[in-house]
Amino acid sequence: MSVSLLALALAGQAAAAAQAPAPASPPAHQSAQARFDAASQAVAEGRCAEAVKMFATMAKSRNPLLAATIDVRNGRCLVDLGQVEDGKAAIARGLPVLAGKGVEFSGDVYEAHMTLARLAERTFDYDEAAKEYRAAADPLKGGARVPALLRLALVTMFDHDGRALAASDEARTLVLAEPALSKKDLAAVQTVHARVLLNEGRAKEAYAELKNSLSKQGGLTSRVSADDIATRSDLAIAALKNNDRDNARLYLAYTGAGRMRDTPFTRAASMDPPACGEGGLVPEDEAIVEFSLERDGHVAGVAPVYTNGDRAKALAFARAVTDWSWRAEDVAKIPALFRYTTRVELRCVRADGAPGVTRPLKDAFEAWLVEKGAPTPKWAEQPAAVALATQRTALAAANTKNDAVAQAQAALALSDNPVLDGQERPALHAIVRTAVASLSPPVAVRTYVEMVAPEKVDEDSESWRTRMRAILARPDVSGDPLSAATLRLLIAQPAYRKGPPADAAVLVAAVSGDPALPPRHPLKIAALLEEANVLAAKGDVAGARAVFDRTGLTAEQCATVGLQPAVQRMSGSASDFPQEAQRLGFEGWVRTSFDITPDGRTIAPRAVIAYPPFIFDEAANGIIRVARFSSTFRPEGALACSGQQQSVLFLLPNR
Repeated sequence: MSVSLLALALAGQAAAAAQAPAPASPPAHQSAQARFDAASQAVAEGRCAEAVKMFATMAKSRNPLLAATIDVRNGRCLVDLGQVEDGKAAIARGLPVLAGKGVEFSGDVYEAHMTLARLAERTFDYDEAAKEYRAAADPLKGGARVPALLRLALVTMFDHDGRALAASDEARTLVLAEPALSKKDLAAVQTVHARVLLNEGRAKEAYAELKNSLSKQGGLTSRVSADDIATRSDLAIAALKNNDRDNARLYLAYTGAGRMRDTPFTRAASMDPPACGEGGLVPEDEAIVEFSLERDGHVAGVAPVYTNGDRAKALAFARAVTDWSWRAEDVAKIPALFRYTTRVELRCVRADGAPGVTRPLKDAFEAWLVEKGAPTPKWAEQPAAVALATQRTALAAANTKNDAVAQAQAALALSDNPVLDGQERPALHAIVRTAVASLSPPVAVRTYVEMVAPEKVDEDSESWRTRMRAILARPDVSGDPLSAATLRLLIAQPAYRKGPPADAAVLVAAVSGDPALPPRHPLKIAALLEEANVLAAKGDVAGARAVFDRTGLTAEQCATVGLQPAVQRMSGSASDFPQEAQRLGFEGWVRTSFDITPDGRTIAPRAVIAYPPFIFDEAANGIIRVARFSSTFRPEGALACSGQQQSVLFLLPNR
């Protein structure tokens, strides 16, 4: 979210930001001049799609100055429309020419640098963004410098090298010298200055500056704008860093965060925190990240607001958020203001746990697709909400061409997409089964498809286990080592709050003793670990150790794949809801990360994603702290090596 400085722009920046008049050129046909003027007006008014179309009708001018003006204005619009490379190339052609012409084209030069800076900021290239914001500010004087200086401060405030403080100090000095500016404009600049102070560890100074900014905005009222949210949210951080938790909650309550009907932000379909180690992150690092939600559910406008670390850590947190996705129907329930200005609290996770036991079978399926000519899908690196449209387009093209390989790839990816409406899955599963069957697949591929693309999608645990047994009972499946081992381990695992089936030990032993599986096969290791768990639970520690030694793992190593520890006890009650949060009307959620000891206890729970920030962290950690999981064996009392995460939802009664 950018700080709103509309009045500031009108008061101090008009001369610099206004479009320059059409450059002097040889007499031109009036219709061409009219098209140029109309296109330039469309650029000025933000009607970029129209502007680009009009510029496209104009022949390449022989006048270098006119050509440069068209390139810069058209390039800005191309960037805004997502044609980034074409837009950057056009700006690069025209900007040096206009920059050499002095004040007459200062508006075009300024807007070109700001466009390039915003683009670099969106892609987290903060060095390039800082360079372009500086280039935008340097030719200007007085209040016209302020918008670029504020953005410069925001992209350098995690560097701790003095640049952010210098930029925000200058902006603050300039606006205080502008008598025509409103109090709200002054407050907006003070809020940015205070945010820089906050990231410099000067929380008391930031707190005082923000309270002054709040006063200029009219204090804590029920009316909320984007600037109000920024100031109050930053005040909550500053209050917390000054150990004033009561006021931190109060300021956050007046942002409206966590106080929306049905708390739609609890319905994120795909959301993971960054892994510790990325950008140098350690468990003690924390951040507040701001973002907006587009109507299709993908995240945009991601920016770190606060971190106790440096720029690399701030951007590691921000990059993680760019991959999040919500269902479009959930986004539609969020009021527009809050859709565009949302903040979460983040920490890194130490481990994600071993992949599930289906991973080797899935790898076999994907390798088979490649053998059949399937390319790397275009959606491979896209967030789920963006990938949805890409997958639909790919499936439609595959259906038109009757391409069974492409149909299987796209339909299965689409059915796995977490933002998809579940009612679509049966039809997609049917496409997958038909397409794969037409390609004479090997047993492992057929097994995987039957497992993940069933006719019914609303199975309970017992129905699912019955279906798995039916697949395993087929001679071709039971005779395929990979298929059989996967199914046996899946059937043997305990269900939620239930024990394993009566024949679990027999099923697991069949995997660990299967001579067709290599000694260090991931599924065989998973089976041996499960056997060690059973022996340890019976008190046979020596036997458990002997079986564990057969895995070849050290006490600290995790299995390549593994069965997840089953929940034995996890519950919350009304007494777990923080009283102050209830009094202020907060709702929200926390995702926690925690370790599991061999006896199933949870230790070191940590809030790794929280909305709203700070409100429910300790309550969620308390609920997880008393949860219990199935026991696992690790020599010398090492952790169970499972890297668990769990979300806890906090809802007020009668919601």
